[in-house]
Amino acid sequence: MEAVERGEVLVHAPVKVDGEWTYSQAWLDELRTSLETALDAADPIDPGVPVPSEPWAAAILPQLGFERRGAKLYRPGARAELGARADAAAALEAQLGLEPVKVEDAALARFLEEQGKLVRVGDGYAVSAAAYEQARGALVNGITLAQFRDALGVGRKTAQLLLERFDADGVTRRVGDERILRRR
Repeated sequence: MEAVERGEVLVHAPVKVDGEWTYSQAWLDELRTSLETALDAADPIDPGVPVPSEPWAAAILPQLGFERRGAKLYRPGARAELGARADAAAALEAQLGLEPVKVEDAALARFLEEQGKLVRVGDGYAVSAAAYEQARGALVNGITLAQFRDALGVGRKTAQLLLERFDADGVTRRVGDERILRRR
């Protein structure tokens, strides 16, 4: 409970009770302002902020008017956008093909992958979505790394990155030196 001292008399600010939590409107307003400030500073690619981990969060946060998506809070209707990274995104997309490209901006890579523009293949690399589908089309049951490399006409590292992504996506599974197609 928040108390305000006025002269010699201690005056209690109005309080609200929500289940087991007692708080003042002034505290709630400060919390809202603090979260608004954090949202203003958030990256446009992910315009959310972490949900406070305090025990009161589940009871109090719904009163603030934010949307909770997983472990983050967002302004209602907020969506990811490129903002100032639009030129970097266009340049990255222009480089993408079957050979993996190193992507330094992980947030940009996640955004573009969510948009279906690229596929991250591990170690900070990405290929175009079309190249990923092309490589997926080259898969046959019981293919080895060397056979896959030769079928695509790429280097060993590229083939390995793609096969590991197919394993992670549940398209294939590794059995010895071969990749076996999983049933759909």
